[in-house]
Amino acid sequence: MRKCVRVLLCGSAAISGLAAASGAWAQPEGPTQVDELIVTAQKRSESVQQVPAAITALGAQALQQRGVSQVSDLQFIVPSLQTGKLLGQTALTIRGVGLNQGSPGVAIHVDGVYQARPSMGDLAQVDLERVEVLRGPQGTLYGRNANGGVVNFITKAPTDTFEGYVLGSYASYDETRLQTVINVPFNDRIRARLVLDRWNREDGFVKNVIPGGQDLDKGESLSGRLRVSADLTDNLTLDLGVSALHATGPSLYFTLHNPPTPTSVALNPYLADAIIPTDPWRTSANDPVSSNRSFASGDATLTWNLDAVTIKSITGYSRLADRSLADDDSFNLSAFPASRNARSNTLTQEFNISGALGPVDLVGGLFYMADSEYYMQQYDFRLGIYPLPPGSILHFETFKHDTRTYAAFTDATWNVTDRLRLLGGVRFSKDIQKSTQRNYLQFNINGVALPPTYTCPLQTNDVEWSSTTPRIGAQYDLNDDANVYGTVSKGFKVGGFNAFACNNVFEPEKLTAYEAGIKSRLLDRTLTLNASVFYYDYTNLQLNQVVGLTSLIKNAPAAEIKGLEVEATWQPDNHWTINGNISLLDAKYTEFSNIDSLAPELGLQDVAGNYLNDAPKRSANAGVAYRTDPLSFGRLTARADVSYRSTFYFREFNNPLDAQKDYTLLNLALIWDSPDEKYRVRLYGTNVTNEAHIVRMGSSDNFGSRFVTWGAPRQVGVELKANF
Repeated sequence: MRKCVRVLLCGSAAISGLAAASGAWAQPEGPTQVDELIVTAQKRSESVQQVPAAITALGAQALQQRGVSQVSDLQFIVPSLQTGKLLGQTALTIRGVGLNQGSPGVAIHVDGVYQARPSMGDLAQVDLERVEVLRGPQGTLYGRNANGGVVNFITKAPTDTFEGYVLGSYASYDETRLQTVINVPFNDRIRARLVLDRWNREDGFVKNVIPGGQDLDKGESLSGRLRVSADLTDNLTLDLGVSALHATGPSLYFTLHNPPTPTSVALNPYLADAIIPTDPWRTSANDPVSSNRSFASGDATLTWNLDAVTIKSITGYSRLADRSLADDDSFNLSAFPASRNARSNTLTQEFNISGALGPVDLVGGLFYMADSEYYMQQYDFRLGIYPLPPGSILHFETFKHDTRTYAAFTDATWNVTDRLRLLGGVRFSKDIQKSTQRNYLQFNINGVALPPTYTCPLQTNDVEWSSTTPRIGAQYDLNDDANVYGTVSKGFKVGGFNAFACNNVFEPEKLTAYEAGIKSRLLDRTLTLNASVFYYDYTNLQLNQVVGLTSLIKNAPAAEIKGLEVEATWQPDNHWTINGNISLLDAKYTEFSNIDSLAPELGLQDVAGNYLNDAPKRSANAGVAYRTDPLSFGRLTARADVSYRSTFYFREFNNPLDAQKDYTLLNLALIWDSPDEKYRVRLYGTNVTNEAHIVRMGSSDNFGSRFVTWGAPRQVGVELKANF
């Protein structure tokens, strides 16, 4: 934490130099109120300070200053949020709850449409109006897989003005971006907004130590989004959206974090000849690595505003296709080359109604989802892997995994007095899953492929879960600028089938949360100060473990989480903006015993009392920005952001090698706006101190090693923007 403070002070000193040079100290101005964002986190429009929950909301200006375009950028802004990616699977955790494996535990919505897979949250999130991050279970209004919280991306809607911009950027690692937006009002009732984005990174973050070897974590993408809004009548609006993305390149990877154990070398002697670099951002992978992702979606929102009631229909459809080749041993021998192929189609439909019935504000609705997925993964053990001989093939295939979700919900706020409000709501959900799968082994003797040996003959299985997720609470206004709240709520994260076993089911997670908080605006509303305390009773945590040739999701019986969060934004005048947050977390298993496949000689270990995965005890984010007065050549804005994490673990055994040591990241930006605000230049540096940090980890006893992916190294770049 001391290092975090030192880094921030260094950034602040540089910004203060700019302030002194601009003469701001000689001409102080009066206080400037912190902007109060209007959010729709509770499916109705209200001030973010009136939402009785822990929520962080970022408007368009804040997002642009910090260069936020995907979920991973938010972890250095939002309290208690951790993200990372492993082999294309994006993991999010909030307060230690989320995707360790299995179903996602933090729900992502884009323009009100639920995104069935976490990776969809990384797609085409540009030209944003705001981002809302709700912390804590949101089972009542958002339902399944919102155990940890919700991330809402709200893209910019078409306006009544002809406008747009062109943006281009270049950064280290030969990374380029070209983006354009055009907004066209066709008449006084119909308007459209088109976004196109082209991104390319030619030089991979992960360097290959083998001469001529393929560098990794690079690629290119082309995406677009079209939004059309039409006022069908004076009180009936139709919003249509279409998005698409195509991305390619060797972006999927992991590297080994420790050399193979003696036991694994004894079982697979070729490991003794493997070159295994354990330095950050280094690999010796020799097999081809590639990925090809195609995504398309469409949505339609019909809003009918009546005198006291708003009725809304939100329809969404998406298709996602991923094909990839991977070097799943990540070293210079062809031990574990893998191929993967996944396709999914998702249809969602929500109807909701909101309004007031006397002193009661009501929201209610119905939700339906139909999701269908195909998945194939194959390993080619050219050198063999104990106990399989060389030339063996291991094939997993889920021909069809269908999910149907039905839900009904209601949420009410009773305004008992002008200051006191009582809260209550409940959601009833049913999830039905049906899976058709077949897995087999195939041996190759002297170049002749033998008939497959089915480890899971072709079969179809189904499972069904029902859940009830209520919320009750109260909120009281201490005065016009401060309120306190307390809530009890439940969350539900759906279970599923293990694709790499046969009719093997993992159970849903359940969570009961108790939270109290205060929200305030102080010092003539120049300071926003919010705080929350919480306690979670957490059961059936979904965890992943690779044992031998099988990767299984299993349930840890119980855990508890206690924490405190404080976040603040202060604008003492129209030059300075200072923001920060701190999170203190005590997240531990209370009941769980497991065998560590990397140390089986230790037998069954009782890990009760160990820390949960991705749950640092202390984390903090802080930023300071200074904006000059208008100068003859325009205006300058300087910004420094620092993010700190204490030591945390990726595996339940809390071995030192399972840990990411405490680290601090520093981001810097200098922005010039022309006098007419038509042109902008942003110079930026991310991870300026080039701090190596692990963002995801798994383990495999086949190599007796942990495998990891790394956060981005230092990048510096320039971004040019022209508005029209």
